[in-house]
Amino acid sequence: MRIKLPVPSTNVTRRELLKIGATTAAAELAAVLLPGCGGGGTSPGPSVCSKLTDIEHVVIFIQENRSFDHYFGSYRGVRGFSNQSPAFQQPDPSNTTNPPAGVLLPFHLDTSKTNAACTHDITHDWVPQHQSWDNGAMDGFVTSRLPINTNDAVLTMGYYTRSDLPFYYAVADAFTICDNYFCSVIGPTDPNRLYTMAASIDPAGQNGGPLLQTLVANRSSFFGKLTYTTMPEQLQPRGISWKVYSSPDQNILNIFSNNVLSYFKNFQDPTSVLYQNAFGPQFPVDFLADALSGNLPQVSWVLASIVDSDHPPAPSLFGENTLSAIISALTANSALWAKTVLFATYDENGGFFDHVAPVTAPPGTPGEYVTAPAVPDPTVVGNPSILGPIGLGFRVPMLVISPFSRGGFVSSALFDHTSVLRFLETRFSAEVPNLSAWRRATVGDLTSAFNFRKPDQSVPALPSTLPAIPQVLSECAASLAGTTPYQVPNPQSSPTQEAGTAARPSGPC
Repeated sequence: MRIKLPVPSTNVTRRELLKIGATTAAAELAAVLLPGCGGGGTSPGPSVCSKLTDIEHVVIFIQENRSFDHYFGSYRGVRGFSNQSPAFQQPDPSNTTNPPAGVLLPFHLDTSKTNAACTHDITHDWVPQHQSWDNGAMDGFVTSRLPINTNDAVLTMGYYTRSDLPFYYAVADAFTICDNYFCSVIGPTDPNRLYTMAASIDPAGQNGGPLLQTLVANRSSFFGKLTYTTMPEQLQPRGISWKVYSSPDQNILNIFSNNVLSYFKNFQDPTSVLYQNAFGPQFPVDFLADALSGNLPQVSWVLASIVDSDHPPAPSLFGENTLSAIISALTANSALWAKTVLFATYDENGGFFDHVAPVTAPPGTPGEYVTAPAVPDPTVVGNPSILGPIGLGFRVPMLVISPFSRGGFVSSALFDHTSVLRFLETRFSAEVPNLSAWRRATVGDLTSAFNFRKPDQSVPALPSTLPAIPQVLSECAASLAGTTPYQVPNPQSSPTQEAGTAARPSGPC
């Protein structure tokens, strides 16, 4: 989702968003539980090989707008900054003085020396995203943003390190990180979130699509327009329990809501189970209650507030704090933790650079190219029209958090958002609807990202996210007042990556 604030229809400013974030329910939840996250807890558990059926609860937490290199390019053992790639030198015609001139290299958004905790929001719509991809050359990240984000275009090449994201890096150290996980669409939030719930944007326009943009002010006008099947509708008749836990600001009438189920016709009846499960449960109150009581459904989707989901201009710390709260809730109940997996990922890259070209479908592949006018605005495809490929999109972080993924592993198997749905299919025998034959044959089902050979139910000691909030708020107040929260070093230098090799998870055994 692209945020342009202030928004006249809501009168919400960036500063107000941050004030909201300082007292969010997620922060309260984390404070109620543990000062740090985990530590001590339960024993490592059985040494025998585990089975997929030992996982009884799947929690899916999809945050906003961060690419893999932007967050984890410097992390040890991953396909990151140590790779040799021409994409690390992005053409930049606006750079005439900072050597090497004519290009822009990745640069550190150093939160210890600058007020880079809060950055501005840059474009990530259908056309500039495809221009960034540039038929796989991956050389248009700066040039596609200069006409739209003149003063902020350089931000696309900014990245964070362990010192800036200590909680996320600690989670990666303790569990499994996927370095070959891609969002589903070379485009913005709503199309990608449709893939997280239904594995399609209806590119042929047979069931109300294709939606290629993120709807904000006109969101409610699209309610009930889509008629194709969603994953919850596959779970429901098979007796697989599910809920969507939403922050109060994610209610269906809020223009910043990420709950795309409101776009589907079968989710319009307030008396139906589909409606009640999709829009009734609240995060964090109901999620915490269900986790502590052992009553989490078999499948949970978590939608945090817009300021707690990592979406610029909100700081990454708020996203870390939300993930900490979710992990704390799950690990507070050892019986629940022993049979749960939490998938934590991002809907799309938010316009931030990544150097790994996604695998894309050949022209004309059924279900992977747009063959009908986009709705509700057919002009979003650009002129001349860009009709595909739909995906795969750019790399985004994926953390697999579970007793069945403990150990600091790196999985390099090819995944995208439909892989999460494929995992549900493999575990619960509920077929992913609308999935193209090409995508089914191309990406995996995430089972290989687990270390089933040696499960470990112990709870790692993770750093607390709460003490840093006052400092981050003070930094963000400055950056949101109009100053530039980042500076490109002069002269430029190539980014570096932590030393270390990747340990690989066992997968099924």
